[in-house]
Amino acid sequence: MPENVYEEIVRHRFYGAQPNFVWLRGQSYACLDPKRVPHVQGCEQEAVRLAERWGEDRDLAAEAGILHDITKKYKGPEQLRLCEKYGIITDNDEKANYKLLHSKTGAAYARERFGIGDAVYNAIWWHRTGHPDMTLLEKIIYMADYVEPTRDFEGVGVLRRLAYEDLDAAIIKGLEMSLDEVSANGLKPHENTVQALYWLREHRNKTAPGDTRSVRKEE
Repeated sequence: MPENVYEEIVRHRFYGAQPNFVWLRGQSYACLDPKRVPHVQGCEQEAVRLAERWGEDRDLAAEAGILHDITKKYKGPEQLRLCEKYGIITDNDEKANYKLLHSKTGAAYARERFGIGDAVYNAIWWHRTGHPDMTLLEKIIYMADYVEPTRDFEGVGVLRRLAYEDLDAAIIKGLEMSLDEVSANGLKPHENTVQALYWLREHRNKTAPGDTRSVRKEE
């Protein structure tokens, strides 16, 4: 099948088509700074393992992992141009810390080019800041991005263990560490991250630790 025909089938998801992951990886990696490819490979692998552990669709996890950083290489002005192209409304925190924007522009670009569905779109969109009442797939991509095998920072071992024992506890720990890092760098924490942490803390005691019933799946 000609490449351009296959791309159109995937982009529109004709006939219920799902992308071949070997092909999708090639398309994604071509958009990345080469130094970022090992991270994206690790994120996909970690997302699939977490999906298997917590009962999420492994193909959705793989697709989101492959595509989550697809616009990461673009700097501030380019990110803002992509926001304008896709009609993405930015806030002052994102304008001050443009690294937050690649999750939103990445989701929009991946939908335009590869026809991703809502579950994958939202997982990519929220993988940097989180938000209250995250879906299971959103939590998996957030955590896979944080603890994939190439990550090396103080506390990553604890996060990796928690991610397979108690996903909500891992997300809480990850959000706390993220907020501490932002504050240490003299930046204002994003409100969505703050609210995500408050929400999880409030709902933490409603189910037993490790009980996946506390994790909302995409409707």
